[in-house]
Amino acid sequence: MDKRYQVFISSTFVDLVNERREVMQALLELDCMPAGMELFPAGNDDQWTLIKGVIEQSDYYLVILGGRYGSMTEEGISYTEMEYDYAVELGIPVMGFVIADPDAIPVGKTDKSEAAARKLDEFRAKVQKRMTKDWKDAADLGSKVTRGLIHLIKNNPRPGWVRGDQAMTPETRADIAELEAKIAKLEKKELEASTATFAHIDDSFAHGKETVELTAIHSGWRAYQDLLEEGTLSYSWDEIMEVLGPFMLDEASEPVLRSTLESHMLRDIFREGSEWSQDWERDELEISDKSWGSIIVQLRALRLITTGTKKRAVTDKAVYWKLTKAGDDYLVTLRAVPAGRKVEE
Repeated sequence: MDKRYQVFISSTFVDLVNERREVMQALLELDCMPAGMELFPAGNDDQWTLIKGVIEQSDYYLVILGGRYGSMTEEGISYTEMEYDYAVELGIPVMGFVIADPDAIPVGKTDKSEAAARKLDEFRAKVQKRMTKDWKDAADLGSKVTRGLIHLIKNNPRPGWVRGDQAMTPETRADIAELEAKIAKLEKKELEASTATFAHIDDSFAHGKETVELTAIHSGWRAYQDLLEEGTLSYSWDEIMEVLGPFMLDEASEPVLRSTLESHMLRDIFREGSEWSQDWERDELEISDKSWGSIIVQLRALRLITTGTKKRAVTDKAVYWKLTKAGDDYLVTLRAVPAGRKVEE
């Protein structure tokens, strides 16, 4: 697999423009991706946050020391030294390139401040405790970087970067297939365990012919006026199961189940003797959230239903319900027609 490595180049800038250009060219010829201060203006806290992020994403770190310590923070440390310390802290492989003859550097490319010169000496000593190479000029630096980085890569393997279309190797595909098989096996075991747990209903909870009062809001329209009334309807748990059960033989979303029950309740409003208004137009009925929640909780407590397990689109946020084995058996006893009995339309 063809990997490319991101290499962070750290140095002062104005006095080492040609040297940095030579280093970048050397990195590009090695198919590496150079990154450095060219992208970020110094002396800005927000930019320092960005610089740290780039260092964190880099595979290797190179620091080039010339004749200047560089601009400093309020704490009196240069940004170049801050970058170096951060790379070392992260455990990124580092290599230093130190000017061979500091006394030969033109005066215009050296620090005028004795304090800055002293800090540069201290920083140079710190860098030289690790792997370093001396350089004489830009061309020499470029060749030293090429040889040094090849050695650094060989002895310090890093993740690197690959093209997206090359990231999925045959080995990776095999690993993913193996993991998917394990997941499917675990899901199957979980489903089997769940099914076994719900083989029988828990009749310690209200069920069968016992009833529940469901609160609903009935809305409609008459004589150019919107109308609204609230009341209750009484149902046995068997009737609720008969209405909703067939839709959960596979899996059904909660909005579909709720709408099904509301349609059933709306038809019951018009039965003879109902206390609900019956001369409205455009009738609609909405069961209260509390009543609907009570139905779901009760059916779950009875072990008649459980949550759906089918995979769906990420955009599908609905909750799905399905019958357990106990729920399926119970529905059969409610809805199946015995031999010899006429089926009611």
